[in-house]
Amino acid sequence: MSNNGSRVTVKMPSKEEKILPGECRVSIGEIAGQGRLDKPILKAGKMYFIKKPRNKLWPRTSAVKMNAIDHPFGSGRGKRIKSKIIKRFASPGQTAGHLHPRRTGRTKK
Repeated sequence: MSNNGSRVTVKMPSKEEKILPGECRVSIGEIAGQGRLDKPILKAGKMYFIKKPRNKLWPRTSAVKMNAIDHPFGSGRGKRIKSKIIKRFASPGQTAGHLHPRRTGRTKK
């Protein structure tokens, strides 16, 4: 709105007036592409094509649904999950599950 050397008056989109020092540099406006991620992804196919160029593994397969050779929790006639508790000093290849949990079992009420 006005510029008198040491002070600059700017009128914001909200009809509010801001007084700024004359030597400062500012950018005023809205961020480009704001709200792009607000719309929900309604189809599985859309998520598939979003993940594809980024080489993200999608859909993510549950460990219980894998074969026994692929994961420690894999296979089984039913989906009874094997114990997820891993030994405290297990080798890196065996660390799939809860690493040295503080407690195990159901919580008592």
